[in-house]
Amino acid sequence: MLSQRSLEVFKETMLYGSLIGAAQRLRISQPAVSRHIRELEAQTGLTLFHRSGNSVTPTEQAFGLLAEVDRAFVGLKEIEAQVARIANGEIDAVTAAAMPVIATTLLPSVVASLTGQFPSTSVELQSAHSNHIIPRVRGGTYALGLVSLRQGVAGARAIWRSSFPYYCLLPREDPLVEKDCITPEDLAGRHLIGYADTSVSGLMLDRALSGVTPPPVVRLRVHLSKSTWSLVEHGCGIAIVDSFAAHVHRSRNGIVRRFATDTRFELTLVVPEVGQLGPYVESFVEALEQISQTYKSDEFIRDP
Repeated sequence: MLSQRSLEVFKETMLYGSLIGAAQRLRISQPAVSRHIRELEAQTGLTLFHRSGNSVTPTEQAFGLLAEVDRAFVGLKEIEAQVARIANGEIDAVTAAAMPVIATTLLPSVVASLTGQFPSTSVELQSAHSNHIIPRVRGGTYALGLVSLRQGVAGARAIWRSSFPYYCLLPREDPLVEKDCITPEDLAGRHLIGYADTSVSGLMLDRALSGVTPPPVVRLRVHLSKSTWSLVEHGCGIAIVDSFAAHVHRSRNGIVRRFATDTRFELTLVVPEVGQLGPYVESFVEALEQISQTYKSDEFIRDP
C-alpha cells in the first residue's frame, strides 16, 4: 500500500522543485525527503525524478502521478473539513420518513425549504406505511416520521399534529361536478373506489357512509390513495381521498370537490422518545406547520 506520507513528500517536492524546499516545508531533513521519494519509486515502479546533486527534475511519469495525488489530497481535505464540522455539531445526517402520499407532496416541500438553512445536513427521504415507520422511529433508524396515528405509541413521541379535509375525486362527466360540496347522501347507490379495510381512510369512509341508503357500491379497493387517480380518470368510480392526494389529482387537471364530513385526516410527526430534537428537527417542525397550511385551503379545487 502506498504511504500517504511518501505521497505528501512527493507532492511538496513537485511544488517546490527541490528536496531542500520540500524538507523545509515539511520540517523534516533532506535525507528523509530522499528516502520517501526512493520508497515511492520502489512501490510504484516509476522513475519520478532525474537527480543531479541536490537538484531534481520531474519526469513525465511524475507529472502523471501528481495529477492523481492532487485529486486524492483534495478528497482528504474535504474529509478533514467534514470531520471538523461534525465535531463542532455543524452537520447532521437525518432520515425522514412519511406515508407514500405525504412522501411525494408535503415532505419534499418541507425538506427543500430547509436546504439553505442547513447546507451541510445530509437528508435521506423514505416512503413507507405508518405501521412500518413507527418501529423504525422508535429504534432510532428514522429521525422523524410523518404518520397517521390513531393513538400514542410506546418508544416514540408526537411533537406535531394536524388535521386535513377529505375531498371527492370525480370523473369529468359526472353530474356531481356541478356541486361545490359533495355530501354522503349524494353518493347513495354510486360506484365508489374504496380502501383496504385496515387503512385510516378506509375506516373514515365506512363511518361517513354507514347511514347512506341505498349504500354506495364498492367494487374496487386500493391500499394507496394515489392509486385512485388513474381509476377515477378511467371512469371507474368516485374516490374520497385526503387533501394531499386531492392536490396531486388536481395538478393532473382532475376534478376535485370538498367532501362534507366531520371526520378529518389526522397527520402526526413522531420522533424517538429519547434524545434531544436538534436544530434540524426543530426547524422542520416550524416549516411543516407553515407549509401544511396549503393543504387546508379549498383554493386549489377551483376549475380553470
